[in-house]
Amino acid sequence: MQEAIERRPSPMSYVQLILRHFGTDEAQRVDLLDGLDLTPDDLGDPKLEMSFAQQGRLFHNLEKSFGDGWILDAPEVWAPASQGALGMATMSAATLAEAVFVLAAYATVQSNSQRLTIVRDVDWVSVRHSLAAELPGHQLWAATVGVYLALATMFQLILGASRSAIRYEFVRSPPDYAPRLEKLLAGEIKWRANLNAAVIPQRLMEIRSPLADPMTHEAALRVLEQIKRSERAPEGIKGRIEHLLANSPSGRLPSTRAARTLGLSQRTLVRRLADSGVTYRDLIDTELKSRARRWLDSGALSHAEIGERLGFADATGFSRACRRWFRTPT
Repeated sequence: MQEAIERRPSPMSYVQLILRHFGTDEAQRVDLLDGLDLTPDDLGDPKLEMSFAQQGRLFHNLEKSFGDGWILDAPEVWAPASQGALGMATMSAATLAEAVFVLAAYATVQSNSQRLTIVRDVDWVSVRHSLAAELPGHQLWAATVGVYLALATMFQLILGASRSAIRYEFVRSPPDYAPRLEKLLAGEIKWRANLNAAVIPQRLMEIRSPLADPMTHEAALRVLEQIKRSERAPEGIKGRIEHLLANSPSGRLPSTRAARTLGLSQRTLVRRLADSGVTYRDLIDTELKSRARRWLDSGALSHAEIGERLGFADATGFSRACRRWFRTPT
C-alpha cells in the first residue's frame, strides 16, 4: 500500500494557498516550510506536486504555529477550485448523486491517501472517509476535516439551503472550536461516532446541480481516468514522470526534484524506471522530441525560439538534438 501512496502526490497549490493565508511575514513562512525540503523555485511552480511526507510535515508545522483549529481558517484550500480536475468533475456533474460518485471513484487521483466510500440504505447515503496511510491523530483530524469542508462547499453550491439536512459524524470528541466547525458545515454534527461520515438524505441525491455542464464534466473525467489508469499500470512510475515532465514549462525537471515529488529516493526512482525499461534521460528526451516536432510542424516559432523554450544552451545544441531525433538537418 505504501508504494501506491508514494505515487500519488498532491498539488503544490495547497502549499501556495496556505503560505498566502498564514505566511504573513518571512519568519512565519520559514516556520511553515521547516522540514519540507522545498526551494523557492519549487514554490513558484504551480505544476509541481508535493509528497505525502511533505503534506504531513506541513500539517505538523501549521498545528505547531496555529493550533489544530488552523484547518478552519483557510477555507480556500479545500474549495473545489483548488482540486483540479476532480473539482471540475464534481461541480459540473448533473446531480448530487453523480458528484458524490465522482468523488468516491477518483479521490485518490487528487490526494495521495484519501479514501471515500459510499454506503447506501433506503433513506440515507453515507460518504465515509479514511486514510490509506497512518498519520498522527492530529494530522489525521486535519485531513478528515479538510475533506468534509470540501464536501460542505460542494453541498452548498449544489443544494443551497437544503444542505442543512446533512449530518456529519466524527469519531473524536468535540474540540474547543466545535461551534465554528458546525457553522461552516451548516449541518448537524454527531461526535464520538463509530466512523467519520457525511450522511445525506436519499431525497437530496437526485437534485440537479445549477452548475451542471456536460462538456466540462466529460473532459474532466477523461483527465481523471487517464491518471488513474497510469497509476494502475505496471509502468505507473514511468507515467508519473511523464506527467511531471509534460507539465514542466521546458519539458525538463531535475531527477532529484522528481524523486522528491514522488516521495522516493533518487536511487529508488532510477531502479523503478529501469524495471520499466527506461532511464530518466530517455523520458526527458522523449518529451523534448515531442515538443520540438509539434512546434517545428506548426511553424509558429523560429528554430532559435524552439531551442530556447526547450532549455538548450544554444542553437547548435538544439540542431544536434534534431539531427539525432529526426535523422535530418533542421
